[in-house]
Amino acid sequence: MTDNRPRRVLSIQSHVVHGYVGNKAATFPLQVLGYEVDPLNAVHFSNHSGYPTVKGARLAPSQLDDLTAGLTANGILGEYSHLLTGYVGQAQTLATFPALVKSLRAENSGLVYLLDPVMGDNGKLYVPEDVVPVYRDMLLPLADIITPNGFEAGLLAGTQITSFETLAAALTALHALGPKLVVITSISLESEDVPSVLRLAASHAPSQTRFTVAFRKREGVFTGTGDLFSALLLALLDRGSAAGSISGEDVKSACVQALIRMGQVLDETSSLKIAREARLRSRSGEGGGQGEQAALLKSSELAIVQSLKWFVEAGEGEAFSTKFEAVDF
Repeated sequence: MTDNRPRRVLSIQSHVVHGYVGNKAATFPLQVLGYEVDPLNAVHFSNHSGYPTVKGARLAPSQLDDLTAGLTANGILGEYSHLLTGYVGQAQTLATFPALVKSLRAENSGLVYLLDPVMGDNGKLYVPEDVVPVYRDMLLPLADIITPNGFEAGLLAGTQITSFETLAAALTALHALGPKLVVITSISLESEDVPSVLRLAASHAPSQTRFTVAFRKREGVFTGTGDLFSALLLALLDRGSAAGSISGEDVKSACVQALIRMGQVLDETSSLKIAREARLRSRSGEGGGQGEQAALLKSSELAIVQSLKWFVEAGEGEAFSTKFEAVDF
């Protein structure tokens, strides 16, 4: 970071004992990039929900209120420069967030709120339907930045995104709900008919900047990528910019640099995955069933710690930035 402004993030999202999703995916990269991070775990599970067995509990609204009351009583709310929220999964808990955001901004009017409205992907919800209006009507009006995927963006905007025209309409509709910066983290446009290509799409209302960045679709299933991207974007947007004075070029640079780092993390993860699965095959016949399924899922967990150098170095040189191009539309 280029100045001495204090950066402390209150990060409210899921936590897993094993693996890297939610706060486990976000905290370490933010710390490496110079941020103090206070994780508030709205969900505490043994592992992510893709595993055959999941144990744990969700934070009740009253428990969230107790934790934030403790922060308030000890004068800590005013220390936060950023609020990051991700997967919560319950409308009742999400409905307590507006009061918290208002309390945080009463202490620090320059607070930046990045909201990742985690609801589903690939055309399917994995939260109750009553979560959608809470995000749309209560939280988007308070957020500075939102990072939905393509499915979530369509839900919130009330439109199916299939072309550049419908993409532009969705971005406009999302701005009308409140956020100044909308970053759709991944979307496939039917009008392009290129299954191997995904796009990031972003719109920054203050600078009237709107662009997409194409990137290749990875083989395999990776969890926690959206959580990691949101954390990286938060940090990279803030580099060298005073809160509230982000330019369109700042947005383009941050999105490209975040994608570069994501690519490096997935490269590290894929390399480890190949090695882990080779070891698993060498032990084939030992167990099977759910045990083998869990072992395969473990091999796909994001290589967060192994990617330390990429969080620090990636994108600092011109050679990295040639991999992705932000194209206005």
